[in-house]
Amino acid sequence: MTRAPKHTKSSPRESGAMQGWAALTWSDLDRWAGSRSVSRGRAYQRQGRVKDLRVSEDGRLLATVTGGSRYVVIVERPTKEGKSGSLRSRCTCPVGADACKHAVATVAAFLQALSDGVSIPPADADDPRWSASAGKRAVASFEDFDADEDDSNSDAQPRGGGTRRTRAEWDKLIQQHVQAKSATELAEMVCALIERFPELRDEFQEQIALSEGDIDRLVRRTRRELRDVTADAGWRNSWTGDGQTPDFTRLRRRLEQLFDLGRHDEIVSLGRELLKRGTQQVEASDDEGDTASALGECLPVVFKAVACSKLSPTQRILFAIDAELEDPYDLIGEAAGAVLDAEWSPADWSAVADELASRLKRAAPSGDDGFTHHYRRDRISNWLLQALEHAGRARECLPILEAEARLTGSFERLVRHLIAEQRYSEAERWAREGIDKTCQKLPGIAASLTETLCELARARKDWNTVAAHAAVEFFASPDVQSFRELLDCSKKARCEEKVRAAALGYLENGKPPIRVAAGKPARKPEVAADWPLPVPEYLVPLMARETAGSGTGRPHLHVLIDIAIAEKRTDDVLHWYDRMQAAEGAASRSFGRYSGASYSDRVADAVGKSHPERALEIYQQSLNGELTHADLAAYEAAGVTLRKIRPVLQALGRPGEWPQLLADIRLRHRNRPRFMDVLDKLEDRPIVESSRSAARRGR
Repeated sequence: MTRAPKHTKSSPRESGAMQGWAALTWSDLDRWAGSRSVSRGRAYQRQGRVKDLRVSEDGRLLATVTGGSRYVVIVERPTKEGKSGSLRSRCTCPVGADACKHAVATVAAFLQALSDGVSIPPADADDPRWSASAGKRAVASFEDFDADEDDSNSDAQPRGGGTRRTRAEWDKLIQQHVQAKSATELAEMVCALIERFPELRDEFQEQIALSEGDIDRLVRRTRRELRDVTADAGWRNSWTGDGQTPDFTRLRRRLEQLFDLGRHDEIVSLGRELLKRGTQQVEASDDEGDTASALGECLPVVFKAVACSKLSPTQRILFAIDAELEDPYDLIGEAAGAVLDAEWSPADWSAVADELASRLKRAAPSGDDGFTHHYRRDRISNWLLQALEHAGRARECLPILEAEARLTGSFERLVRHLIAEQRYSEAERWAREGIDKTCQKLPGIAASLTETLCELARARKDWNTVAAHAAVEFFASPDVQSFRELLDCSKKARCEEKVRAAALGYLENGKPPIRVAAGKPARKPEVAADWPLPVPEYLVPLMARETAGSGTGRPHLHVLIDIAIAEKRTDDVLHWYDRMQAAEGAASRSFGRYSGASYSDRVADAVGKSHPERALEIYQQSLNGELTHADLAAYEAAGVTLRKIRPVLQALGRPGEWPQLLADIRLRHRNRPRFMDVLDKLEDRPIVESSRSAARRGR
């Protein structure tokens, strides 16, 4: 148990324990807790959420912070140098262990008090919060707080002077108290408790019924519990943390009792109802899957019962398959493995396959959309294919795959099967047909089949075809990665220089060397005379679709900048950047607001060593744009830009301009306290000093 040292007459402020606190900077707190926790903790401090702040003689902080609940926080003092690595904290919030936002808020409140010259009261050694901090939960009151059961060495004193006992100590005392009772006294005590707690009455009634062999009563009560627990949807308010999750614990226990009693068939009947009602309940719930997880804990015993039931082997397997087919929320998880992974004979699986094949024949399109019908049919046929494999009838799979591909568009499954059997020419033929049939309505499938054809070409080292695929990808979505992939493939196809020139020309003027007019059916492509790669026929429909969805004739100057940066051609970086600036005007300069997404910053970073004057000019331009916005994102972006400006000024032999620049910015924007915090971090000022400066600005 952590206890504060006894308070003496000397002040901790005078004892030297405060030196480490006074040296802390915002950068120290960032390294300790992370910028997100620091930002949220600072907001808590500003909102006045830190209550009853106290400081011990050795400089530890003790406080209560109000968040979703009330939390106790203890923060150990840093070293005299204020190093972040020496900070330690404990909190009763869910994070608990170290460096949460509540701990940051406590530190910020204490440092604000130091800078304001406000005296913090000394911590009392008997403050119950020293004990509360050893727990891992929020407490609304600390007056009656008992230490956790692991805290067996507690000697803290509660209010009123009695001894505070641990959980283990209470358990021992309760056991001794019960053992000291006579049989009559115990009977009276139990009867009184039964009257007070209905759950105990239910438990005793079940035990009596079971002892009398009344199993049907347990089945009836289990069914009633099933209907009660699935009657209400779960919910959770993500803002307040309030909500409810149905408690399936008692239902699971009753199902396990029935299983132990060998009532497997009753469990199967209950399981059917649970799956139906539970699915409806999960559909109506809004609690991020908590209800689904709770319900799912009941299902392993259901499927164990199915595996032991009087159902025929075929019916058992079909029970599990049907449950999987009707499970849109993955409630079952691995529970069905108790049935599906069991040892069934090929004859059992053959009967399952015949039933599924019959269902597939009867599965006519319903009133829903085509996608839903195809999805359901594909799931049934997937199980049919597995059943045929287990039954030793794998030869029957290919005709089913071929028929279903044309019915539902499941060409990928068919092509994978043919490749697994090393029937490559058939796989290519079906992939081409699949691309033609799906490129308009199911472009994702067409793209996947195209990738498969590319991999087949790569496997046989047909580099011309592989490079043709890479060209289609590049012209559809030009970037550095697709450019490099195109060059790599064209090098293997021995036409790298021509392809590179055509690709760069396309990026500059927006005119690709291969053009396919939009429309259906796709027309024959127009190919530039100097384009060295073939255009596979099956790619034409995809190229026509890409052409219909994109604007042609538009330069891609940003990609040219990226390529020049990657290839470290700084003169070209500036050339294309200037072209972009001229083409986009003020719009391009607006990039500077958010560091990391800014071409201005990326260009300046790339040319900082070779062209420092231009880099400084671009950084200044970005900084001016950032300073026009009064929000935290702009302040953080400005801080990043200022940090980059400093080494450039040093490289130019003008280091004195950087502090002057900061001073000018502080003066112009002194009414933006959050921006001042960013600048304080930039200069690594102690927080106490920064707060005093802020107070002087306020006066």
